[in-house]
Amino acid sequence: MVDFFKKQMGLFKMRQDAKKLNRQIKDPNIHRNSRIGILYDATERETFEEVREFFRDLRNDGHKPHLLGYVDFKEITFHPLARPENDYFLKSQLNWMNIPGGIVVDNFIRDPFDMLINLTVNDFFPIDYIAATSHAGLKIGRAESAVAYCYDLSFYMGDTADIKSFAYTIIHYLSQINHEETV
Repeated sequence: MVDFFKKQMGLFKMRQDAKKLNRQIKDPNIHRNSRIGILYDATERETFEEVREFFRDLRNDGHKPHLLGYVDFKEITFHPLARPENDYFLKSQLNWMNIPGGIVVDNFIRDPFDMLINLTVNDFFPIDYIAATSHAGLKIGRAESAVAYCYDLSFYMGDTADIKSFAYTIIHYLSQINHEETV
């Protein structure tokens, strides 16, 4: 009963915060050098490595990606996945409604990225909260997500899709939307 109440309060707060949001919606142009915010669950090493590969590919294409990952630990004294270009938030940074806080999360939410990509394959309220309240110009995520209403573009993942295929599917379709032919 208490967990249900916490969840409902968190959902209410998320909807209220998302309603108050005033952001500049941008076109889905992947061909310009974009600042891209990427949300993901960094707890598992395999997921981290797939997202890191995606990050490197975006950076090599001239984009400026910024990663924010959730790590399901109360504290980290040493994390083998830590890299300087990645930011993380931890279980200890969630309040009683599971809303994430802290400087890193607040800065990520307020950053007006050209686009935000939520790469979570399952609903996870703390990451969904960040996606819903982000000031990013274009928000992209799963169509099956509980916060699909906040996305400007959403994609169906299907039952067999993984993070890697989802990430590259997004880039593929974005490149098709604004495909500029040279004469």
